[in-house]
Amino acid sequence: MFNLYQGDYKRYLIIPAILFVVFIFLVFVYPGITPGIDLKGGTSIIVRASEPLEAHLIETALKEKYSFSELQIGEVSSPTSHGLYIQFSEETDFAKATSLLEQAESELNSNPENAKRLASESIAASAKFFPAVDVTNLSPIEAVAQAKTNLTKADQELQLGIQNTIQETYSLGDDIKIQKTEIGPSLGENFYSTSITVSLIGIILVVIVVFIFFREFVPSAAIIGALFFDIFGALALMSIFKIPLSLATIPALLMLIGYSVDTDIMLTSRVLKRKEENPRKRAEESLITGLTMTLTTLGALTVMTILSYLGQIEVVFQISIVLLFGLLADIISTWFMNAPILLWYEERKEASSR
Repeated sequence: MFNLYQGDYKRYLIIPAILFVVFIFLVFVYPGITPGIDLKGGTSIIVRASEPLEAHLIETALKEKYSFSELQIGEVSSPTSHGLYIQFSEETDFAKATSLLEQAESELNSNPENAKRLASESIAASAKFFPAVDVTNLSPIEAVAQAKTNLTKADQELQLGIQNTIQETYSLGDDIKIQKTEIGPSLGENFYSTSITVSLIGIILVVIVVFIFFREFVPSAAIIGALFFDIFGALALMSIFKIPLSLATIPALLMLIGYSVDTDIMLTSRVLKRKEENPRKRAEESLITGLTMTLTTLGALTVMTILSYLGQIEVVFQISIVLLFGLLADIISTWFMNAPILLWYEERKEASSR
């Protein structure tokens, strides 16, 4: 039977080395991984209908009426249903009115006249959505209160206007369903920092457990290297397919840590701790077992990905597709990087002990 590790197995290390450089480029340079609305704040709208919805129609209509920053629109239709998603971080005129009002409220006690001026500017900025009110004869406190009222009504008109624009663009009436999610910038930032903290803690704990279990630097470092390869592999494919880093994909990346370490620990234990036959034969047996484990999981994830895509279950789809990406990267990292490193380490150690 052909053994993958007969001959010069060290040449396999070229494959993950090149791919890792490509992954780094894809994640940090182009196209780059982007945080989702739930991590940076903004509005996400999902539109569903019984007929196909062309994304360019609503994109043109929204750009004519509003000034959205980071506007993203895409179709999410499947063979069983149709829809599209609309995402944007903010409406710039409304954001300006909000910022001016916040400044006015902060200066109301220290500089009332300037607060009144800022309130007047906030009302002018929100006039795009709700008619402006003259605050010349109002006191600073009354002017700020009026600006707050106008901003609230402007927000209501903005949300209603977006919904009406969607319905008018596609002329589907009650046959169209709209689901909207809004996350403030501060809450999104909190989600992001918490997610990063949890991820770092998870990786650190895995590193500690691996080093305690094997107590040898090279095998432990190889496992950790494979772990980072899998994570960056998943992130790189996410950037290619424009899947954002979100509260759904971050847990999937954390789950990937367990999947990645699982096969690497199995391989390392067999190659280092078993003594029957030779290291290359043990690596070959580990390859058969590991691929059986990974391909079984890939099969289950493929089914979950297809079903969630057909049913347009976005959270399940993102989790399953990220795990799918990561496990594909794990095949390369485990059998073309970790295995050659372990064989080189074990054979050197056996040669020195003779």
